[in-house]
Amino acid sequence: MYRRIFAGILAAILILSASACVLEFDNAKSMASGVTKEYKETVEMNSTYQEEKPIKLNLDMKLAKAVIDSTDDKLAEVKFEYSSGALKPEFSVDDEGISIKNSFDKSGFRKPINNWEVNITDKLPLDVEINSDASDLRMNMGKMTVNKLNAQLNATSARFYFDEPNRGSVEKVRMDANASDIRIYNAGNIGFEILNLDSNASKVLIDMKDICRKDSEIRIDAKASTVNLKLPEDAGVHIVIDGYHLSSVKIDNESIFSRSEKEFISKDYDKADKTLKIYADLNMTTINIE
Repeated sequence: MYRRIFAGILAAILILSASACVLEFDNAKSMASGVTKEYKETVEMNSTYQEEKPIKLNLDMKLAKAVIDSTDDKLAEVKFEYSSGALKPEFSVDDEGISIKNSFDKSGFRKPINNWEVNITDKLPLDVEINSDASDLRMNMGKMTVNKLNAQLNATSARFYFDEPNRGSVEKVRMDANASDIRIYNAGNIGFEILNLDSNASKVLIDMKDICRKDSEIRIDAKASTVNLKLPEDAGVHIVIDGYHLSSVKIDNESIFSRSEKEFISKDYDKADKTLKIYADLNMTTINIE
């Protein structure tokens, strides 16, 4: 309950002062010259970590602008820029994994600077947990080995890039979006069995060019949202709308036809080598399917 109230307050502030926030993020140094502090740290790989054992990557960010990428010769490399001690991220590494988090700067919203540049090893499988409030997140995960991906995103702009097939094995991906703008590019490369999307007052894009698994599912629970799905060409698709309250389904894909108002299926679905099933519960939501 606290997180949703907190996210709602931040979302309202961001909407009322959107132009200022973007300017602050993009031009933070020039507006607060001499104030910004910087912290860097590099952690080397060692024999403690084994290739077959996943490590945890916990990211907990507030009012941050974060770019997360991979590295092939270190366990982790980080660089933080911040304008307040309350925003300074806590970076820790132990035998279980890597944790980065920062507190909320209660002193006010004026000219916050909280920039993260984080590179994480691509040699070890990762269990990724993300909590993001009022942040701008970019994750380039194409070279990472991901075994788990859970994201709680509140008043956040998030972009996930999977440019290469994931070398890990993900049973479930969970995305909770609250007053956020989320885009997942090349989502099929995650290799998920199930992708759970819980969207509340958000805009979501799931772009899938192909599917790594033989059978995959996307389960959508959306309220007051817009959800865009770009489907793979090499898979049979079956769509079932479980709930349809004051919502609309728009399909711009010639291979998909309607069985009924709430069920759609692609041609030759039964003959497809790979299948994608989509279950959607929609409340005041528009879902666009290409």
